[in-house]
Amino acid sequence: MIDSNMMNVIQFIPRKDLAAQENLDAFIALARDRLPTWGHLEGFSWESVTWPTTFRNFRFTNEENSRLHPSKTPTPEQVMHPAFMQVAKAYLRQGHHLKERKTIAREMQALRILEYVLRRDMGVPNITQVSQRHFDQAMTILEGRTTAPSIAQELLTILKQLADYAIVTPSAHYWQHPYHGARSYERTRGALAPQHIKDEKLPDQDSLLAIAEVFARGFHQPLEDCDVLITGLTALLLSAPMRIMEAIRFRVDCIDSDQDKDGKTQYFLKYWVPKINEFARKPIPETMAEIAIEALRRLAKVTEKGRSLARHMEDKPTEFYRHAACPRVPADQPLTPAQVAQALGFSDSKSASSFFKMRTGSHSMTGCTLNSLWQIVLEDHRQFNPHFPYQEPVVPGTEPPLKMSESLLCCLRNQFSTKAFTSPVLLTPFDLSYYARHLCATQKDGKASSACFYTRHGFEAIKFKSHSARHWLNRRAKQSGVPIDVITSWSSRSTNLQTWTYLDNDQGAAASASLRVQEVEQSTQAPVTNEEAELYAQGPIHRSRYGLCLRSWRVGPCNKFADCLNCSEVLICKGDRFATEVIAAERDELAKTYFAAQEAITRGERSATRWVKVSGPQIQKLDELLSILNNEQIPDGSPITITGPADFNHEQPLVNGKAEEAGVKLLERTTLTIEYGADLLACLDELRN
Repeated sequence: MIDSNMMNVIQFIPRKDLAAQENLDAFIALARDRLPTWGHLEGFSWESVTWPTTFRNFRFTNEENSRLHPSKTPTPEQVMHPAFMQVAKAYLRQGHHLKERKTIAREMQALRILEYVLRRDMGVPNITQVSQRHFDQAMTILEGRTTAPSIAQELLTILKQLADYAIVTPSAHYWQHPYHGARSYERTRGALAPQHIKDEKLPDQDSLLAIAEVFARGFHQPLEDCDVLITGLTALLLSAPMRIMEAIRFRVDCIDSDQDKDGKTQYFLKYWVPKINEFARKPIPETMAEIAIEALRRLAKVTEKGRSLARHMEDKPTEFYRHAACPRVPADQPLTPAQVAQALGFSDSKSASSFFKMRTGSHSMTGCTLNSLWQIVLEDHRQFNPHFPYQEPVVPGTEPPLKMSESLLCCLRNQFSTKAFTSPVLLTPFDLSYYARHLCATQKDGKASSACFYTRHGFEAIKFKSHSARHWLNRRAKQSGVPIDVITSWSSRSTNLQTWTYLDNDQGAAASASLRVQEVEQSTQAPVTNEEAELYAQGPIHRSRYGLCLRSWRVGPCNKFADCLNCSEVLICKGDRFATEVIAAERDELAKTYFAAQEAITRGERSATRWVKVSGPQIQKLDELLSILNNEQIPDGSPITITGPADFNHEQPLVNGKAEEAGVKLLERTTLTIEYGADLLACLDELRN
């Protein structure tokens, strides 16, 4: 990030002649006193244990309290040691001053673990005394976590950066974490992961059926807003592979249509994808089109009040928002407690009094008017909607996010809660947890959470992750024969390697993944000249791996594309051990393909049917050929030919060329058979003989 005041980058330059502690003190002083990063954000203070940033707020809680509920204020025992907290603050502010990034959560995880092992070892965690054993202890703590590879790499990055600042030992540059090779992400959770690991990422079929059942109820009975959110958003997630975070980029008209090449209507889901910084137009499968349209209609209906409030706050921010239940009184007329509750949208004056206490420090509502009440609402609005009119922060140099008034998922405070009351004048950005917490099936005292979507509708509590829908769609697309490049584009990914993480394991995936880092330079060979051609044998017979090929290459290239075992011009010698071994090896490889295709068909991959139809007869043909080659009653040296198309020989192109020059049309035997029958061909053969 560039310093907007100085228009230059302030970078820490260590002095190698100073002790590590002196460089650390200078580093902290620079980050605290000179760097402007995040200083303009409301609520930012160096001494605070909670920092607002461009992308998200975070707290300097320690490892033991990393999951402290956001509504809780950390106590001194729940935050990092003050000595280490200064280091963490300096590292984060300096790093994000040079380049802002969205990895703060991962950086904080690594810093918490580092603080924990240092504090456990030496009481007062002194970063300048970090050693290999502390790093090894941190790796032990990470053992078993699915995020271990990424956090381990982040921790190494932190230590190497501090080593460059002469704060920690230079040997940090030579430390290595254990998550590489067989323990790398690619082999444990990624493209080369075991099949059972990939299968675990798929959604439970019962969970999808339960959500579908509730969605169907919406056609003949009203659904609560939270149920519209769960069923509608799930339907969209199953319409095109996306990430749940992308949902806040949906507009009310995010579904579009066009005509495909066959004249049929094709529907698309269109929105801006922040991760790849591109506008996506994703085709919706025909079977999901009507469901997606209905889901969008329902979501737009339940969030219209939120967009209406957002538009009012943009256009008329000084006037009270007069919703349908607002008292019809002048804006400066004192309100009764009941009217205050009515204006705020609360069920009773007691709830309104609690709101006043939270915002003003007093329960008293005496003398309150719509004008004064609106100022209290605006104060609440500024706290809960820090990026207004947007739902998320505006990142310089990137496409600005949707305004709340444009967003499909613009909601009122507590709108998707199963308990809290929804106020028509309190706006809030859409939080992805609104979706996740209803589907997490969290157990409390042996019972599912009251917010659990499944138990509220009479189903067994099942955990459903939004990203599992993305895995499911990718898997179904591959089984239907969709090319890997199309799946990658459909999923808004940059490389095919990332897509293999979502697909079944097969030989193609393994080969693609193993070659992911290799770059093969290709060069175009110069054409063979006539002089060079004279150096090679010109006769019609030359050696192939199966035997003798009777085709003359002077006639032209092989129009069988070297498919020798289906060609009548290959001459195999009985007793040629090399040719027999090659044919047997090819038969075995073809058999592997055949059986793999059969297994794919049982898994529902319709595209595999083609391989069974092609390879089955070919295997039978090769078995017959091998039985001849291995038949001891046939003497070695006997010539063997394969029955191929009757018109396939090297003289035929020459004849065709001469006939064309003479204006003669040569009819194909297959055409004559279809039109006149086999009797005509028999007569022609008698005349020829």
